[in-house]
Amino acid sequence: MGTDYTLRLATSEDASEIWSVMDTCYQALEHKEYFICDDLEYVKDILSGHGFGVVACDDYGKIVGNLLVKYPGTDAENLGYDVFRDEDKHHLYKKLNRVLHMDSASVLPKHRGHKLEHQMITFAETLVDTSRYCYSFATVAPENTASLKSLEKTGYRIMVTKEKYSGLIRCVMMKELNEHQKSNLTE
Repeated sequence: MGTDYTLRLATSEDASEIWSVMDTCYQALEHKEYFICDDLEYVKDILSGHGFGVVACDDYGKIVGNLLVKYPGTDAENLGYDVFRDEDKHHLYKKLNRVLHMDSASVLPKHRGHKLEHQMITFAETLVDTSRYCYSFATVAPENTASLKSLEKTGYRIMVTKEKYSGLIRCVMMKELNEHQKSNLTE
């Protein structure tokens, strides 16, 4: 008998369980450089309004996967700086304020193979206010073929591959969420 998964918006009450899934996934990784496991405070910060989370729950309502989405604003960590290079300062900041990050995705090992990462990204995109955010970014280790394929299947494309996160090589990937908004930014 297969498991039916339910996707839902995460609440602040889910923070500890989300972090537990992240940590369990990290501990199980053979190649730990594939995933940056943030701490519980980071998860709480995202869920407090600096983004949002999506969770995948099993038949019993237990969280078995999660995706954190972050609103980076014009902070130096905004992945838009890696892509929007030829912009004047006014247009650059306008674009950066329309960026969100598909920041962190994890699925417990025994629940992998059900395309949950792809489903969570797709679901998260339905929750995005595309009148405000039109550029979605993510990073992935080039060797992490499962996540790379999941992002590509969802419409993300590699914009640049470079050193990020204290020396780790990452593909910086982007998807335009709303073509109409994009054209308004160039006027």
